[in-house]
Amino acid sequence: MRRGLIGILAGFAVLAAAVPAIAQSPGPPQGTILQRAQEAIPDKVKFGQQIGVSNRVTRDGRLFVTTWSPVPSPKGWVVVLPDAKSWAQEEIALWHPTLVRRQIGIVAMQWWYGTGDGPAHYAQADVIYRELEQALRTMGMKAGSLLLYGIGRGAETAFAVQALDRHSGGRFFAATLVNSGAMAEDLPANRRVAQGQFGLGPFDDTRWMFFCGGRDAEPERAGCATMRGAFNAAKRFGGKTELFVEEPAGNRASFLRTAKHVDAVLDKYLSFPRP
Repeated sequence: MRRGLIGILAGFAVLAAAVPAIAQSPGPPQGTILQRAQEAIPDKVKFGQQIGVSNRVTRDGRLFVTTWSPVPSPKGWVVVLPDAKSWAQEEIALWHPTLVRRQIGIVAMQWWYGTGDGPAHYAQADVIYRELEQALRTMGMKAGSLLLYGIGRGAETAFAVQALDRHSGGRFFAATLVNSGAMAEDLPANRRVAQGQFGLGPFDDTRWMFFCGGRDAEPERAGCATMRGAFNAAKRFGGKTELFVEEPAGNRASFLRTAKHVDAVLDKYLSFPRP
């Protein structure tokens, strides 16, 4: 998927308690996407089963939302949009040590359909947000209580998901953390954001944090120079830029592998006023 980067294009600046289990959908379609995960990453699926994750499969059977918390009343929740061709269960496993250490819960969105690559193999931002919103309301989440986290392609999509959250009135997210993915202009929802369809300040009253690695495998799309452009773009569209974390010798995976980076982000998130 080719990506242009809205954050660096000239002209866009002026366009102006127990954790409840989430019930699975009934019927044969439910098995399809979860079966693909089982076949692709059996160890991660087994790990999720062992710790007791809850899965909510979408009505069409193509996607699912996975949730888990180490404690009945976590200090906060992170909502994760995985990278391209990645699985929600992989993010659960990667985040698990941090979740236990910081007593934070996770909501991981499986937005890749599990086969192939390219735009047709991923859910659009409006579908992602529709399913997330339904899951979050089912869980009883409050406005301004969650941290939205996207990595790679998930980070590119997080811009539109944040705009949809703000525009819909749900406003679940206290902040958005973008890890190695700028505001891709070939995503239809991102174009809507840039063209003013969510207002001239689509990120007004939103908070943003950014991470980049100096050795990212896709520097033209997710390197630190590109991410600084994304940082500035979020600010131009009205967002409040709270933090920019750079790991010169690392890549996007370095974020979760480096406790000081994770703690800097989580400390900032937990410092924001929340209900």
